[in-house]
Amino acid sequence: MKKSIKLRLTITFIIVIICCIGSILLFNTMFLEKLYINEKKSIIKQSYYALENGITEAYDMGYSLSDLFKKKKNSSSDNDESNLSRFLRELQEIYGVSTILMDSNNKTYSLFQNNSMFDRRMKDYIYKDMANNKNLQILEKNDLYTIAINGNNFISPRIQRGTSDSGPTEFYESSGPNGEGELKNRGSIPFFRRDPDIECFGFLSDNETAFFLTIPVGSIKESIDLFNKVLVLVSLVIILIGSVAIYIISNNLTKPLLQLSEISKKMSRLEFENKYEGKSEDEIGILGNSMNELSFKLEKAIKELKNANIQLKADLEKKEHLDLMRQEFVANVSHELKTPIALIQGYAEGLETDGIVDSKDKRDYYVSVIKDETEKMNNMVHQLLDLSALERGLSELDITRINLYEIVNGVCQSFELKFKEKGIELAINIPDDVFIWADGYKTEEVLKNYLSNAINHIDDNKIINIFTKTNSVNTIRLSVFNTGVQLPAEEMDRIWEKFYKVDKAHTRSYGGTGLGLSIVKAIAEQHNTICGCENITIDGKSGMVFYFDFQTK
Repeated sequence: MKKSIKLRLTITFIIVIICCIGSILLFNTMFLEKLYINEKKSIIKQSYYALENGITEAYDMGYSLSDLFKKKKNSSSDNDESNLSRFLRELQEIYGVSTILMDSNNKTYSLFQNNSMFDRRMKDYIYKDMANNKNLQILEKNDLYTIAINGNNFISPRIQRGTSDSGPTEFYESSGPNGEGELKNRGSIPFFRRDPDIECFGFLSDNETAFFLTIPVGSIKESIDLFNKVLVLVSLVIILIGSVAIYIISNNLTKPLLQLSEISKKMSRLEFENKYEGKSEDEIGILGNSMNELSFKLEKAIKELKNANIQLKADLEKKEHLDLMRQEFVANVSHELKTPIALIQGYAEGLETDGIVDSKDKRDYYVSVIKDETEKMNNMVHQLLDLSALERGLSELDITRINLYEIVNGVCQSFELKFKEKGIELAINIPDDVFIWADGYKTEEVLKNYLSNAINHIDDNKIINIFTKTNSVNTIRLSVFNTGVQLPAEEMDRIWEKFYKVDKAHTRSYGGTGLGLSIVKAIAEQHNTICGCENITIDGKSGMVFYFDFQTK
């Protein structure tokens, strides 16, 4: 994963840290020294104004510099620090500002044990106009003072004298512009000189008192370089630790994202078993729950779509089957009507033609053929109408409690002539007290079609047996058996189709229409029961049995 979020987050973090560190280094290199010098300049400038205000106020009260540096006596007769020396000490201790003052008699006052170097520098600036020295970098200059950076290298006076850090004076008073001065009293302020310094010199507003203020700048460039080196080292450690932390955090973030990605891939393949199992309530958790909901809805929609497609396919197949059945029905009806119509037409033309029907017996024969074919056509039309009414639900049932034996016996009596003509042996094995709930007329239609089918397909044994069998507490089965040729298994279901004939030549011989069993099946469906047929053998005689189940309660 070349563009993984973990890698991008880690690289982004490193780049941001490097940019931040680079910005800090650049700022330190370009601006920190200037800011530091401006801060020192501001301190020494404020010190000047504080010194100016304090001494001017003291002069107005009639004090001289020597008076201001004198010690005061406290109530315990101990010497205490003077106001001015305390003020200068505070400047030294708090801000690092060292001060030298010089009165009109060229006498200097300071807190240092040895102020000869500062004496010379102050007097050089004031009397020799050393402000134009090339080693000075003027920061600000006006009629009262000059502020500059002194780049001269020199050794601390205290170090040069070999003094210790524990014994500076309270103030040091020189005898004149070239004198070494006299140590008045030892104080407790150590003095360290560093290179370079920011110096402020000039005259106070009385134009008689000269001043010299200096504050060490220190080696700011070295400090900046050291700070930058430390910053780089610290940055490397931060980058290392931060990269590991970012990698771990991003791994925790990307793990559920990878899981969601895998789920989405499986969803694209229509696999909806996997679900997001995260428990977080953040954006990723919301996304995971949304994907779970989407997966559920997609799965449901696809299932519904598949079911709809299956139903649509079934409907299309049913429609095609119905179209095929309609075409077959029209073809079968046309075929069934073609033969009797042709016979009727032929015999009718024979009756009209002179010389063909030359006797009464022949004419009667022609007329009987026409009548017979017309009856077959009429019977087929009635059967088609009955079957159509049954299939379309237009034929209503009249369910009543009827005696099955009486129905069977009555139908058999109507077939008695045909039984005698064909020499058929009929056996009825039905109790006379069997009652069923059914439509009486349609029950007769079922039995008539079964008996007609049995008579038309009976063999030389000429046996028809009608019997009942109790299937359950509420159901009894009426069966019609005839000896004859048994049907192949593949023909068992097809004989219930309209116009289907196993042996078309044999069917033509007895004038069957192929609708009788279709009517029986439709009546069974209307009664919400079953019908069927089986190949069986009874008393050593093989044949076919057709059955129909009736409700007894």
